[in-house]
Amino acid sequence: MSLRRRIFHGSLALSLLTTAVPAAPAGATSTSAEVQQAAGEEKSILNQYNTVTDPLLNAWVNGVGEKVWGQVARRDVPYNVKILDASDINSFTIGGGYIYVNKGLLDFVQSDDELAGVIGHETGHNERRHTVTLPAKAQALNLLFGVASLFSPIIYRFGQIAEAGIIAKQQRSDELQADQYGLLLMTRAGYDPEAMLSFMQHLGAAENDHDSAVDKYLADHPGFPTRVSHLVGYDELNPLKRTNDELLAEALHDQDEARFNVAAAKYARVLKAEPSNTIALLHMGQAQIALGETGKGEQTLGEAAQSGTPETRTAALSSIKALRQSEQRFALGKPSLAPLRAELADVQTRETQAQAALQLRRDAGRDQLKAVNSRIQNISYGMPDLSRVPVRMGGRLESVLKNFGAMSRAIDASFSKSSATIAGVGTLEKNKESGLVRENDEILHELAAPLQLDPVPVTSLAVLPAYPRMFDDLALTDGDMVRALDASRSSLALLDVALGDLNDFINRLTRSQLDFQGDISQSDYNALTPLMQKSADGLNRAAIAGSQAEQLFNLARSRQLQTRITMLGIGYPQDRYATLQDALKVRVKNDAVPFETMLHDDLTPGEVAAASIVAADTNTTTSAVIDESVSTHRRIVDVANARGMSSTALEIFLGLVYLDYTDDAVKEAKGH
Repeated sequence: MSLRRRIFHGSLALSLLTTAVPAAPAGATSTSAEVQQAAGEEKSILNQYNTVTDPLLNAWVNGVGEKVWGQVARRDVPYNVKILDASDINSFTIGGGYIYVNKGLLDFVQSDDELAGVIGHETGHNERRHTVTLPAKAQALNLLFGVASLFSPIIYRFGQIAEAGIIAKQQRSDELQADQYGLLLMTRAGYDPEAMLSFMQHLGAAENDHDSAVDKYLADHPGFPTRVSHLVGYDELNPLKRTNDELLAEALHDQDEARFNVAAAKYARVLKAEPSNTIALLHMGQAQIALGETGKGEQTLGEAAQSGTPETRTAALSSIKALRQSEQRFALGKPSLAPLRAELADVQTRETQAQAALQLRRDAGRDQLKAVNSRIQNISYGMPDLSRVPVRMGGRLESVLKNFGAMSRAIDASFSKSSATIAGVGTLEKNKESGLVRENDEILHELAAPLQLDPVPVTSLAVLPAYPRMFDDLALTDGDMVRALDASRSSLALLDVALGDLNDFINRLTRSQLDFQGDISQSDYNALTPLMQKSADGLNRAAIAGSQAEQLFNLARSRQLQTRITMLGIGYPQDRYATLQDALKVRVKNDAVPFETMLHDDLTPGEVAAASIVAADTNTTTSAVIDESVSTHRRIVDVANARGMSSTALEIFLGLVYLDYTDDAVKEAKGH
């Protein structure tokens, strides 16, 4: 089995290497000048955005990037990538190897392969020198970032920079070329080329759902139908030029990456063309077991054993034997469902009460957002234009501008994180259902469904012991949402007060005079300093409260995903639990705890996944995280919070594990 998998992986690599890398066009700007220019522009970007320092997220992004950059033609460019603390789905490059991905994009991609497509796309811009071939565009970018760094939340929120739209339109002709080159780079690096297509399909589904998080991406890139139609015409994705062996190689890669649902879909396509392909049958059977289709999996493995080579037959029979032995270990009788049904009824009553309390807080928060937004707009009208004032290094004006940058980031953190939290909690209003409250409602309905069946399916019976833990987690999720909304409203209240102080500072700044050196006079600077400090302190307090709201919101999301992973039924049988260990080994280089330990310690698969992710992020072992949970009487998610882990990172990696079993871009694009 291992030999054949290596053979097919090799055929994938060979098929990708047959496409030549096009030479980068010559440009008037030298590489050293391009890198130097980008380094200068990065200062303005980092004055506008905070960066994400979470070790697990950075290791993930840089690990994917390094593989893609191993295939580039421009070896003289020092490629690097930074994660920006921005919730919208976007990525961009300023040339010179400088690439940026927003935190919101990492929360959106479904796999390493989709992330590779994004990084490959931005790398394609660098390889084709798109950011340096138009000097006017570079100058416009300098102006854009120079002005935006002064007061980006005001500028971006109210569209005061027309250049942004102009730049986007100028680049649209480059975007398709970057797609083509990025597709080449990611496939040469061993990633699944269809992931670039699935990323577009996921974005298209988000657009159809009117998700505002994709707005900036749409402003900077061509529409999804246009890009998809071009992508399927390239050799890597053209169905008329791809062989069945190439598709099988991709499916094997996907299964190696623990993307079980994606792999199963590709095996099905291979078998549709070649029903007797024993390699596809063997691995399709294994993927079906991972997805909980144990009956189908055993049948498919039986077909592989009947018609395959001696090696295939041995591997298939071995998998069937292990599956049957694993199933025999479970004496799943017919438990009394009355206690669980009664507990479910109590939980549903509690959820109805929680939803009412959340709705009141959400409505109040939305009113605050409108008021603060209006106040920011009014302040923006009085903002002095300092973009064309020469700034002396080390001077008083430079100090003022640096403080403006810090205040800009604080305003953005407070407003955007509070806004995202209030919107993300969502509502159950008829025809407006959204957010975490809708997810809680859907989870409860799905948990209730097996309790109405007679008999209860075997897979559901295996999950029933975890119901009380999952019910408790839903209650904790409600608590997190309440605290997140309270933190958001507190952040907005603090922001409202601080904006008054900021307005006082701006009014005093507009009356300031420049001395003969072109700097703010010393007397004016002395008058500005206490006003500037008071404003900065108030805005920082608002930003901290906004970050606390985001942390609590993502703790709630993490609990829901932990519950979703448990609901998949991955804890039964043992062969299926092994697929979760494989997924965690791929995601966080940590294969969790043995099956016997999970049973002995009465852990759910979701808790095992969370513990493994926390361990990887905080540089410890999964067992140590579990022991801390037991000794402190905290849930794994709360241990992560106590250890200071970013709940965004926990939520993202739990989401990746869940999507390994559920991702279906085609189905999502059709709205199912």
